[in-house]
This record gives sequence, C-alpha cells and structure tokens, in this order.
Amino acid sequence: MFGKPAFKEDFISIQEKKELLARRQAFTNPIIAITGHLGKTSTLSMINTILSVRGKVLKPENGCGNLQNNYNAIKKLNKTYDFGLFEINPQKGSQFVELVRLIRPNIAIVTNLGDAHLNYLDRMIRHAVEKASLLKYLDQDGIAILNKDDELSYNIMKQIKGLNAIQFGLNQHADFFATHIEQFGPGGMRFKLNDRFEIQLPIFSIQDLYNFLAAVAAVVHIGISLGEVVEILKKNFSLPEGRGRVLQFGETFVIDESYSSSPRSVSKAARVLSTFEQYSEQLVFIVGDMANAGINVEQQHLNMGYFLSALPIDLLITVGEYAKFIGKGFEVIKSPKKVCFSVNSLNGVFEILNVHLKRNSTIAIKGLGKVAMHRFQSYFKAQQPISIIN
Repeated sequence: MFGKPAFKEDFISIQEKKELLARRQAFTNPIIAITGHLGKTSTLSMINTILSVRGKVLKPENGCGNLQNNYNAIKKLNKTYDFGLFEINPQKGSQFVELVRLIRPNIAIVTNLGDAHLNYLDRMIRHAVEKASLLKYLDQDGIAILNKDDELSYNIMKQIKGLNAIQFGLNQHADFFATHIEQFGPGGMRFKLNDRFEIQLPIFSIQDLYNFLAAVAAVVHIGISLGEVVEILKKNFSLPEGRGRVLQFGETFVIDESYSSSPRSVSKAARVLSTFEQYSEQLVFIVGDMANAGINVEQQHLNMGYFLSALPIDLLITVGEYAKFIGKGFEVIKSPKKVCFSVNSLNGVFEILNVHLKRNSTIAIKGLGKVAMHRFQSYFKAQQPISIIN
C-alpha cells in the first residue's frame, strides 16, 4: 500500500562501481538473476531452497529486489559463496542497466513480461523492454530462461541475436513444461513435469507452477538432477510471506497474498481462493487498492469487480478509496448468496468478520501489506492455533 523509496541516480560513486565490477570479475561460481512482472520472489525462494542444500548462497536481504539491496549484495560477493542469486526490479534511468552490467549473470530468468492485450499496451511494452535488457548482459556462454507462454517474452527473445535460451511453460514444446495439472485446495497442486515425472507440491496457483518450472530450468542447467530438486522442494519449501502461503487456524484457511496488488496478482489470488471451494463453507476475499492498474484507475478496479463477481466468492471486503470500485463491480451481478462491504480501515474489516465470518472458511488477503497481515494473524490466532501448509 506504500510506494518504494526512490534512489538518487548517483547514490554510489564511480570508484564504488569499479570496486564492485572487480569483485564480480573475481567471482567464478554461478550467478542467477531473476526479473519479470510476477513471480520473482517465489522463483528466487524455490531456487534458494534447492541451492542451499548444495552450498552457500548469496542473495539480497529483506526480500526486495531494489537497487540498494542488490548493490549491497554485490559488495558481499566473494569466493566463500557457491552461488549468487539476485532479484531485480526494473527501475527507470541508467541505474538498472548499470546494475545488470555489474551482476552479469550466468543464468537470467524472466518470469513473464505482461499481458500483450491490455489497454495500456504501450506502457507494458516499455516495461518489457526494460526487463528484457537483463538478457543483453549475460555472462559469456550465459543462458536465458524464458516463459514460452508469455507473448511479450517470445517476441523480445526473437529480437536479441545469438541469445541462448531455455523455455518453460504449459506449452508442451517448451524445454520444461507441466501437464495433467490438478489443484487440491489446501493439498496443493499435482502435475506431471515434461509428461514424465508426477509431482505434488505445496503451491496453489498456476503462477507458482510457472515459478517452479523456471526454477527447475535454472538448477538443472547448473547440474542438479530433477529427482533431487523434487525431493528438496517437497521436504523444505514453503511459499514466501505475502506471496500465496497458506496458513491454517483450526478449520479456517488463510491465503496470505498480502504483498502489493496489481490486476494480475489480484486475479491470481482470487483464482487460488476458488480452488478452496469444496473444502470450505465460505470463501472470503479481502482486497486493497491495486497498483499498476493502468490509465483509468477507477475503471480497472470496476473491471476487477466484474471478474470477481463470476467467481464463487461469498463475502468480499474492499479496503481503500479505489478498492471500493471493485465492490461496485462485484455487486453488478445480484445474488443473495454474495455479500460485499467497502471500508477504509482494518478495524472496519474486523468488525465485518466478527459478524459474517463462518467457522469453516477460507480467507484470501490481497494487497494490504505485511503489517496488516500480522494483525490478521493475531486476530485468527486469538481464536484458533496456527499452522503453515507445506
């Protein structure tokens, strides 16, 4: 709900950049860099879980891929680390290009670049080009790992001459693909990898399946077997906070999608919530204002409400000035089984839950931030004990 701080264009000196470049040139172990529109943090978390079994991993702190965190990580790069792992959020200006030139990854992952059909296509293409610039600064003999199902990724890949690429997706012509996909609500997802290996993992969305495929492509290229990858993730992996982790409080499931909202991420959270329908008496969606909602912000929020109205959501609670338009769109389709409230504070949310929440429910919380999520956990924990689905 709050914007990220802006950094000055010259917040590190030329001498510091030279020192960082020398540090990078001295590092000969694999470096993986991840960018994209959705799924960066979850993909990084999966790769980190796998690589940590094999050695010591350097990655940015604080779960954020901004410039400062990445520069701080490069400053720590030395031979005591077996792997370097970077998450990169594209920034305006020359800083982003300078950063990727310093990182110069052996493996560059672009999770996705966006929806080519959106009404703010020009802006999406500009952002896509910024993200794809990571691919131009691969180390010698480096590999790009790209989403074959993402239209913008495919078109930009064709324009970078000599790019050595591995592709992932649901398309069976990809190098790593998933088929026979089944979702089991709190039981996670089962699928076949490359139509051969049957796998069930504690992931709950198609987006996280894409993240898994991207992670697999990266670590297999390093030399870790598929069998080892699957066993490590089954034993050690759970989704990061705010990115779809499922908590259980007695008979109540809470889907933690509290990280900031965009139209695609709200849609993802709502679809995951729908997969819990047969496991719950009531589905509750709590959503805040969306960022990156295009030119006509109110209309984009209304459109999201129209989309949500077609899903089996019983109780919708919107929080924020623009989120109320999600509620207006949701109420266009009248149904006595669907209830919607719009509030401007968390206290208002808790007052509604006190009256309308049923015991055997699943609640998805989207875009309200980490502090709000802690308050929700305290609220539910006061009623029933907590466990993490993994």
